[in-house]
Amino acid sequence: MKRIPLLILLAFVVSLIISSCSNTLTYAQELQIEKTTIKNYIKRKGIKLIYKLPKTFSEWSDSTVYYYNASTGLYFHLVDSGYSAYKGDTLELKDKVVPRYIEYSLSATPDTTVNNWSTLEYPRPSSFIYGNTSESCSGFQEAVSYMKRNGSIAEIIIPSKLGFYYLNNDVTPYAYHLKILIQK
Repeated sequence: MKRIPLLILLAFVVSLIISSCSNTLTYAQELQIEKTTIKNYIKRKGIKLIYKLPKTFSEWSDSTVYYYNASTGLYFHLVDSGYSAYKGDTLELKDKVVPRYIEYSLSATPDTTVNNWSTLEYPRPSSFIYGNTSESCSGFQEAVSYMKRNGSIAEIIIPSKLGFYYLNNDVTPYAYHLKILIQK
């Protein structure tokens, strides 16, 4: 009589272990899926990659041209170079950066996942110190280093290793429409 409940319990535990193992991907598999997701997004959007950062804003006129930093994995396109008519509008190490952004999924039907573009959606903006990687993701730090001016706007694609992976262990890349304000 005692054997039947014990066998049922054992069968349940074994089936639970097998089902949990079969649905788990390794980190390497997740990274391969992420790479494929980015590749498909680039193809779907008609993005052309360049491997040398343009020196002038006019070189960014083609909205499908993205600079790809092969050593970090960041994809970057400068939409607006911002304004630098006033002293203090150029980014320097240890400046406070207030990012405004819209975060997009790279799926076939992209969804806006975070809307931090205006004070209507996000009344208290986040900020970080440029050069302090403990305050923001390294992808934002790198993108801001290319933007350099107050009011700059960029389109970026950040793989998980440059994003917020450390917060939620999620191997998911995101695209951002990013605008920066610099506070001295």
